Amino acid sequence: MKNNPIVNSQAAAFAIAESDANAVQNSLRRAKQIADDSMAEAAATDSTDKFPFETFEKIAAAKLLSAPLPREFGGIGLGLENGTTLEMLQLLKHFGRGNLVVGRVFEGHYNALLLLKLFGLPEQFKKYAAETIKENKIFGVWNTEAGDGVKIELLGGGKYRLRGAKTFATGVDYVTRPFVNGALPDGGWQMCVVPLEKVETKIDASWWQPMGMKSTRSFRVDFTGVELTENDLIGAAGDYYRQPYFSGGAIRFAAVQLGAAEAIFDETRKYLRELKRISDPFQQMRLGEMAIHIESGNLWLAGAARRFDEYEKNPTGEASENFLAYANMTRTAIGEICESVMNLCVKCVGARGLNKPYPFERIIRDLTIYLRQPAPDASLAAVGGYVLENIKPNDDLWRESLNF
Repeated sequence: MKNNPIVNSQAAAFAIAESDANAVQNSLRRAKQIADDSMAEAAATDSTDKFPFETFEKIAAAKLLSAPLPREFGGIGLGLENGTTLEMLQLLKHFGRGNLVVGRVFEGHYNALLLLKLFGLPEQFKKYAAETIKENKIFGVWNTEAGDGVKIELLGGGKYRLRGAKTFATGVDYVTRPFVNGALPDGGWQMCVVPLEKVETKIDASWWQPMGMKSTRSFRVDFTGVELTENDLIGAAGDYYRQPYFSGGAIRFAAVQLGAAEAIFDETRKYLRELKRISDPFQQMRLGEMAIHIESGNLWLAGAARRFDEYEKNPTGEASENFLAYANMTRTAIGEICESVMNLCVKCVGARGLNKPYPFERIIRDLTIYLRQPAPDASLAAVGGYVLENIKPNDDLWRESLNF
């Protein structure tokens, strides 16, 4: 019997797809194990002068820094190829469960790689992908600033000079490829990648004295005098705020936050079992509420991931608006879930449980800070605006894009 080229092609495609799926699941298993191990380091590095370096060494060794890269660049496309959004959210949730600082830094790394894929030139993406693969460079996005924010001066001949500073520069001394976005002379907002080992900056560590998330090292960094070339500029002015990617990215930090809520849930169960209080009806009631909250958060993430994948398959204005509204609901809902889980935990463990060496006070401090994301009221109002302007009945409002 002769070989059937169509059958052979289909079999090969299936084998590749199966191999890719296995690679993604293997990455998630490695992330879960690393997260389990990182909880001890989280307690040991709860300081502004420390960083969870050992955990990131494990992340690099497991090739998770490069996992988002497309396969042709040496990654497995985790989160950057359609259909893998939920798996990326699960990976972020694992890291948030082990240590919110790790989750925060890794989310910024992934965000930077996504921006490079979306808006960078092919040669730029190839260059930065090679640095991720070969040198384990950690990327980040340093966009926040105060009154002395970054301005980009044009020097001519494809050269530029920066003036001004960034605040909340997460991962100082460990993130070596940050996006340092700034204002052009005409007011346009331009993305830049700064190779930190090649330039001089002024770091103000005293600026960062928070109640939690201390080892993110989110210092103030002054870039005045740093010179760049046009090869360091990414995309066109305004691309950073292009929707639905800008606001839709909230589902990523929501995944990290939910991971911390899961850690609180698991540690609360462990605490009550050790004290033999699992038969107390009031404790059972609280844990029942916590279980409902956690599962609700996971369902929100799954729904948001499906809608983002649907948008990427069919990037229409309607699909973008639907995903953005759902992302804002996901962010809001998971924020409320985390607040409720923390409140229930405190009632469960009491003053004794909020003492070291129990991890509750640290996780609650970290999560309280990480929940303070920009414009929460505006996000909720945007959901209200979307549903008020939409004439579809609720049964169709969120289901149509998923072809239910």
